[in-house]
Amino acid sequence: MRILFIGNLGNTGYRFVKWLRNRQQDAVLVLPGNIRHERSLPEWEDPEIKDNYPEWIIQYRERKLPFLIPNKKLRSLSRKFDLILTTGKYIVPVMRLKKPIVFLPVGGDLTRIPFENDTLMQVIHASLYRKRIKRVNRIITDQEDCVWAARLLGQGNKISRFPFLIDIHETSQNYNEQLLAKLKRDYHSHDWIFFNPTRKNMDSSAMDYKGSEKLLEAFETFISHHPGKKVKMISGLHGRDTEKFKKKVFQLGIGDYIDFIDHLSLPDLHSYLALENVVVFDQFTNNLNALGGIQREALSFGKLVISSTDIRTNEFIKTYGDSCPVIPAFNKKQILESMIEISDMDKNTYEEKSKEIRKWAEQHIHWENRIEEFSELLKSIYYTA
Repeated sequence: MRILFIGNLGNTGYRFVKWLRNRQQDAVLVLPGNIRHERSLPEWEDPEIKDNYPEWIIQYRERKLPFLIPNKKLRSLSRKFDLILTTGKYIVPVMRLKKPIVFLPVGGDLTRIPFENDTLMQVIHASLYRKRIKRVNRIITDQEDCVWAARLLGQGNKISRFPFLIDIHETSQNYNEQLLAKLKRDYHSHDWIFFNPTRKNMDSSAMDYKGSEKLLEAFETFISHHPGKKVKMISGLHGRDTEKFKKKVFQLGIGDYIDFIDHLSLPDLHSYLALENVVVFDQFTNNLNALGGIQREALSFGKLVISSTDIRTNEFIKTYGDSCPVIPAFNKKQILESMIEISDMDKNTYEEKSKEIRKWAEQHIHWENRIEEFSELLKSIYYTA
């Protein structure tokens, strides 16, 4: 079975094609030669291949807007393959190709694009999306927001839950050495670093709400009741409500205990995760039924993760097993309890937990241990298409 992956949002295509080819699967990645988003370029993952892509990466020149139908090169390429995978905005033209199609959404390409209506182009794009989505054979995701978006589009019966895999060995070596050295100097006197690189989206009515205010309120109570603890919070300052977030920090009087950082590249993110005393506080929305990107990266480093991820649901257990080490917390009280528990933990206990977390990550989200399972899923989709 020949697989063509069109698009590379967040390097989804590059990762899965590379992993499939590593297992002797005939897979090719095709991407537009005028991609502007650096995180969707293969060299973001592997800097050494910049300007020297392997033969299994094919580039083409995409149409100018409106980007709604596949050009001649995509049509010609698709005839040579048995199954098409896609992600990102490419879902709209790809749905015109006459091959079985599998969609691997990464977020907004399923939860936002088909519902946008701020501009005429968005209205056209969304209308075609909603019309063509019926042609997709399967949607592979474990993100609850994507599942609900698919249901809203009448495609809930096409969902196959499968985790977004990661290379935990490559991840743990991909860090900025100079930044890590600086971080060690800056934070060596702190017992714990509460790390929150998550986007600051504080609108509780929005689908991508992150619950940052719960974290701040819990941290303020923790600081007030445990003044002797040597703890610092490092918080990403990106997202829709950064000013609102900063304002709340200073309203609560905890500005001296929080350092703000910009949106991090993967190597820089990994530098923070490589610190020995880091614990990750991710997001605290209503309910997550899967692991997000920050959680996967943190677990790869063996770090404790606290987030509103319900690890007890049947769907989560089917996808990740029943021993996921993420600590669920859904409200201020639960976040505070986790902060207290961690701050009271001795370093030897934390080191043992870290080893257990990394072992779990290798078994459940590392690509080498699950890529055959993914390949078998693709075969079943193809043979039933």
